[in-house]
Amino acid sequence: MAETSESENNSFPPATGNIVYEDDLKEYKVQLVISDDEMSASLSLHPEKSNEALIDAQGIINILDKNGVVDGYQMDAINTFCTFACKGKKQNNIILAATYPPVPGEDGWIEPLIRTAEDAASEFTEKEDGKLDLYTLDLFTCVEPEQSIAILHPPEIGEGSSTVTGKVIAPLLGKELEVRLGTGVRMGGDGCTFISEISGRADLSENTLSVSEDYIVHGDVDLHIGNIKFPGFTQISGDVLDNFDICALKGIEVTGTVGSCHLISDGDITLGSMTGNGDGLIRCGGNLTANYLNGVTVECMGTVTIKYEIRNCIIKSAEKIIVENGVISGGQAIALQGIEAKDIGAEAGVATRLQSGIYFPEEDKLQMLKTQQKSIAIQNQFIKKSIGPLNNQSKKDTSATGAIQKRLEILQQRLELLIVMQKEVKQQLNAFVFGEHEGNAKINVHRRLKEKVTISLDMVTEEIRLEHQGPLSVVADSANGILRFCDMTALTVNAEEMELDELESAAEPEPSEFI
Repeated sequence: MAETSESENNSFPPATGNIVYEDDLKEYKVQLVISDDEMSASLSLHPEKSNEALIDAQGIINILDKNGVVDGYQMDAINTFCTFACKGKKQNNIILAATYPPVPGEDGWIEPLIRTAEDAASEFTEKEDGKLDLYTLDLFTCVEPEQSIAILHPPEIGEGSSTVTGKVIAPLLGKELEVRLGTGVRMGGDGCTFISEISGRADLSENTLSVSEDYIVHGDVDLHIGNIKFPGFTQISGDVLDNFDICALKGIEVTGTVGSCHLISDGDITLGSMTGNGDGLIRCGGNLTANYLNGVTVECMGTVTIKYEIRNCIIKSAEKIIVENGVISGGQAIALQGIEAKDIGAEAGVATRLQSGIYFPEEDKLQMLKTQQKSIAIQNQFIKKSIGPLNNQSKKDTSATGAIQKRLEILQQRLELLIVMQKEVKQQLNAFVFGEHEGNAKINVHRRLKEKVTISLDMVTEEIRLEHQGPLSVVADSANGILRFCDMTALTVNAEEMELDELESAAEPEPSEFI
């Protein structure tokens, strides 16, 4: 309520609005003003003298009502107004009726059906042992084509109002939300559902909804990023710290260094370097390119190209293994279409094993089946040896018959399961056939082939006991069961062609000295 004031003269103060009533009565002067927007009405009253019966609330309401003010009466203000007027105090521009503007409806908003970075800011997943997994943050949602990723909710109608003169004010509609469509997103047929058009990372930022096939990390993969599982291409501008794993189906690129991690992709993988400490793993469906690998296991369906060094690694390639300016030192390297390096072998007699002309997925499957067969046979033999003594013990010690019988039942069930498994593995081994693959059982060395290097080509395996100087190509002399060290030719030249050329040269008769 406006502050009550007394004026030394009897004139009313300037009115803000329209004067709808003004009168000079015997006991008081009165003026009623309605604001320009008709949302309030104020009354001024100048009594001639104090008089407890000067005017009451009903009298005020009558003045308001007769002059078109029919709504928004402020009864507390009216009662106070009357009290001061009866005491002879002048009242100027006191608001006695007021209404409020209409309340706008709720604005339009978007309901994400995806996980956003804000959702993951303070959440961690729980592992099976009850501990928090600090390495898995799930910062975003990976979506598939035709997946719903968000719903647009329209604005709602608010509450209407009226003026003090009784005019109805229509309710206001909330504001429309403008959503911008980025790449990989379209609006559904219902006009409110957003649909993903591609597989990738869904993102909602500043009212822009998009799905990207690329995930770019500007910095390191650490506890702020967590493990990455992504159906598209992932690019890391920094390092990948130990124990963080990346699975990106369309490719991985890391500018910096990778620690003891697992990198898995159906596409190409490009790294600065990787030190896996014996636990690092790379599974690559395309080509692998790096500067340096140490203590890493690699399974690559394309060509492995390393600029400087492969040290103490297990490298398997379904195409070629190439070290452009360095050495393969320690560990094992297996390739289908050849191996090439400046130097091969380690100092201090550390064993290095090379094998070329082998398609490793089939070789690994065969070795797995043989390992399973051996394990089943050992378990089978152990159980059979255990059953006999247990049967004898149950006959001698009748007090322990129940426990022994239970153990016999468990062993018998396990034995029956092993027999089924043994039969299945044997069938797989009998049906196993190596596929047709264009291999090249050949190894190229530009500078030095050191001691303690074991080379397997075709059916020939030899350990290098004396260092060989390059450039040279190593191929198998299958007829004599030895390795041959020839003048180096490119890996595009097949070892079988070199062997045929050698045989033809050996078969040509030497020219007669009498001709």
